[in-house]
Amino acid sequence: MLSAKERKKLILKVTGTVVIVLVLLSIIRTLILHEDLLRSDFAYVLFVKEFLFSIITATLVALCLLLIIKEDFQKINQKAINYAFTDGLTGLYNRHYLNDFLEKFDIFQKENTLFAVVFIDIDNFKKINDTMGHLTGDCILKCLAKRLKSLTRETDILCRYGGEEFMIIYDKISKNDIVQKAQKIREDIQNSIFECEHHSITVSIGVSFGKKGDEINIIIKEADEALYIAKNSGRNCVRVFDKE
Repeated sequence: MLSAKERKKLILKVTGTVVIVLVLLSIIRTLILHEDLLRSDFAYVLFVKEFLFSIITATLVALCLLLIIKEDFQKINQKAINYAFTDGLTGLYNRHYLNDFLEKFDIFQKENTLFAVVFIDIDNFKKINDTMGHLTGDCILKCLAKRLKSLTRETDILCRYGGEEFMIIYDKISKNDIVQKAQKIREDIQNSIFECEHHSITVSIGVSFGKKGDEINIIIKEADEALYIAKNSGRNCVRVFDKE
């Protein structure tokens, strides 16, 4: 993935290379075509006419190259972004994207609105891998990712946090709504039969809330602690971090 600064640098580098090549060719051409090198107008011909010709030609060539490769360049850049920010197995955002998003999170936050961090963890996933194999485990991860995507809004940030753990960041949402959404996710997954040897799973969910000015990393830590409590409460349940 190239930033705007890097793209500008690349364009200047290409243009500069074309100019240097054309200037050298112009000098060689002038030395070959002009036998009388001692004529007074030689310097004028070489350093003015040829140099200006090279600059104009280089500019036209560079513009033509940019027009030709612009679309391909954009496609390559978009592929690089997708590769860097997308989990290869599930197609969801990955930790790299999450880290980039969290750095800008405060900018997107508005006054008097709540946000929530939700951790979702597959119960007994290690046992699934050990007894049914990693291919089944991967299938379950992909099916779960697809189901979670269908249960979230386009404005929600859904990512694979690591292993069998997923994270959703909700913005502009009330406490009641987020708890209802978390319960809906848990119930939907519990009642689903994935196309992975017809296997069903359950999930444990941890939730924490924040508002404008709260440190997002602290809210993430709280949601993780709530998930730990859910795991220790028998799994297949939702727990909200108690801030009191």
